[in-house]
Amino acid sequence: MSSLLRLDLSRLPSGPTRVELDATSPVAVWVVTGSADVTTASSRRSLSAGEALWLPAGARATVRGTDGACILPIRARDEPEAGPTSAITIAVPPAARRALLSLFTRSLGPLNGDGVPAATLMSALGRSRTHVDPPRMPRSRELRRVGDTLISEPTRTLRQIAASHGMSESVMIRGFRAETGWTPARWRARRSLAGAAELIAGTGRVSAGLSATAYTSPQAFTRAFRREWGVAPSALLDRALSRTAPPSRTGDTLGPQRNGYHVVCWLAAGTARLSIDDQTVSLVHGDVACLPAGHIVGYRTEPESALIPLGWLPGGAPMSSGLIARVDDAAAPALLRLASWTYASVSPLDGGDARHALEAMLGLQEVRAAREEVTRAAYTLLEELSNDPADDASAAELARRMGVGAAELRDAIDTLTGTSLPLWRSRMRMAWARRLLREGAHATQVAHRLGYSDPASFSRAFARAHGCPPATYRRREIAERTE
Repeated sequence: MSSLLRLDLSRLPSGPTRVELDATSPVAVWVVTGSADVTTASSRRSLSAGEALWLPAGARATVRGTDGACILPIRARDEPEAGPTSAITIAVPPAARRALLSLFTRSLGPLNGDGVPAATLMSALGRSRTHVDPPRMPRSRELRRVGDTLISEPTRTLRQIAASHGMSESVMIRGFRAETGWTPARWRARRSLAGAAELIAGTGRVSAGLSATAYTSPQAFTRAFRREWGVAPSALLDRALSRTAPPSRTGDTLGPQRNGYHVVCWLAAGTARLSIDDQTVSLVHGDVACLPAGHIVGYRTEPESALIPLGWLPGGAPMSSGLIARVDDAAAPALLRLASWTYASVSPLDGGDARHALEAMLGLQEVRAAREEVTRAAYTLLEELSNDPADDASAAELARRMGVGAAELRDAIDTLTGTSLPLWRSRMRMAWARRLLREGAHATQVAHRLGYSDPASFSRAFARAHGCPPATYRRREIAERTE
């Protein structure tokens, strides 16, 4: 545990957030902590922690989270019968948290980047499709505008609505019957009651459906509901709650594949096994791991586990592989905010960059600064040793002299020179020896200049490097120069 990082969650933004949703496919906006205001084309509503807003395909919404709010958009596939056809607020059962975290992970890709099955998502939310479909909108633009008015102003009479659109009531009725198969009155009632049915299934409360209609009493609402759908609102709710899809019995699998980046991930729920080349790493709830760049990596999770990617870093970043940190449940909101910022476009209002926030949390900026300091120290040391080849201080002594760690200095020298300090020092001394011998110095003088303890040690080292003793090399170089 001593080698694990301590994540600095205070370096992550905690202020208000914002996400613009243009739902080309259905999406459930889940507020995990805090609260959020959601503005759509037709309404504005507030969501509290533990609530989700279902947005059908084609809907647009702006979501603003309060300070510290954690908002997770979970995208569903745009399939036939893909969930409710209008926006509804859903109270998320506490027991659904683990399944929803798993689905959020899968909706991000690479496993299911195009979203998760709508039936599976609705089941995790504790609701299923009601199978009560509203009547279709009219085809013509003029009557579609009339339809919008019928929905948005339920207390206005048909004559008033027709007049506001510059037509007679009879013309409006004939047009609606021709294009929808319903009179405007029946169309409005059926459309209103279909929305009420979805609200009942979504919220689990019959009163929510009643409040969305123009009916003034529960009795009138129940009679109209039974007349349209053949069942009472409470019976429809029981039917909806009984049609839940079975929970997932399979986990997720990725790879093996070669990463182009370091990917930092967090096991928010369940268990998982990572593979990094030939190594296997077992993760438990709360573990933070790195799938390193340039290696063959993969993972497998157990059912309803959530291995959530937090972000990516360039291959040159100073990262370890495998398990790098361990957090408790108190860290979950901050880490989920980071994941949604990186991959789901939920951005802090005060701006910033998700990758820089990840680096700050991991302390990589300090690590990088420290490495740069060590690199500068190593460069200075190499220059000093090149100017004073007789300096025979040990690596530990040199590190103390430069004020850096011995291991860090060794790594920096390896990076700068492509070899180890002893080998670089030997090659540097041999370069000095060749120059001094060419200038006419004798082996004894060269040995003393380069810091060897005796001429014999220098002669043996020179012979190993050049295949001949220094005296022979000196005579040959001088002879070639005088010819």
